[in-house]
Amino acid sequence: MVGPYSRLKNILGLTLIEALVSVVIVGIGFISIFQMVNYSIRSIDVSGERTKSNFLVAMVAEDLMADREQEYNKKKFHEHLLNTSNKGWEMGTCSSGASSNTNFDNAPQNKMQKWDNRFSKKRIKCRGANDKKILKIFDICHSSVSACNYVGPSNAKYERQIYYNKRHFGRMEVNLNNGKKRKYIYFQID
Repeated sequence: MVGPYSRLKNILGLTLIEALVSVVIVGIGFISIFQMVNYSIRSIDVSGERTKSNFLVAMVAEDLMADREQEYNKKKFHEHLLNTSNKGWEMGTCSSGASSNTNFDNAPQNKMQKWDNRFSKKRIKCRGANDKKILKIFDICHSSVSACNYVGPSNAKYERQIYYNKRHFGRMEVNLNNGKKRKYIYFQID
């Protein structure tokens, strides 16, 4: 044979083993791509939950700072929280939020109900019993001021750094991913 058909005589094609090896290589590539997509979707979900928790924690801090001069039954709101048994507010378990929009007769309970609704399963995913939301209020003052929970040292070296008036600080803690990831924010209330 002469011409273009003489080259076709030497081409034998692919064997079955070569085809199976190429299919396995392509399959391994697709499996790894699907795993990367799954990982990126989980990362986006976790990142979104962290961003939401940051916004909600900032909302609590802004609530306390905005109402620092408002009085409820002759007590400021942060003083009301300081006098509670756990010195703050806690949403210990994953709550589905308030079932009704009950308006209480005092503002502190209304505000805490608002926080319960904001940190409920409606807004932040709950991945376990260790997903807690805790607000603690601290008062810090000089040793010469009475009725203060945290008293600074009365050393002359630190005199200029210690507050002579009582100051209130807040610490908001949010535990995510069944308590594996914790977010804190510290802020001065007054």
